[in-house]
Amino acid sequence: MAFTDKRIQKYELTKYTRELERYLNRVVRYIKKEELDKKRFADYIDEIFKPFDGIKKVILTKEYLKRLEEFVEYSANLPESEYDMDMIKKDILHRANILQRIKRIKDFKKEKHKGKKYE
Repeated sequence: MAFTDKRIQKYELTKYTRELERYLNRVVRYIKKEELDKKRFADYIDEIFKPFDGIKKVILTKEYLKRLEEFVEYSANLPESEYDMDMIKKDILHRANILQRIKRIKDFKKEKHKGKKYE
């Protein structure tokens, strides 16, 4: 059974977005640990970034996914930056919080009186 191009694209998109979200969750979980060292953090980032080597990069259209991809690229380069671990921790947690707000923004919007909209 051959898959259609649309089905293959959907599979690749799903696989890529799931890996982006796994990366986000792993980084946040690691950052929340008390003992942090820049060298171990760099090793951990390299370790959790490996699955992206086998995944095809997909063009993303939704705002949340675009911002998530930017977060992954940004956090992957943090260990080489001149920031100390406290600053890195605050920055990552702040950006992760913003991402969660963007992801859940559709839950907070409620259009009231939908029937009266066209009257």
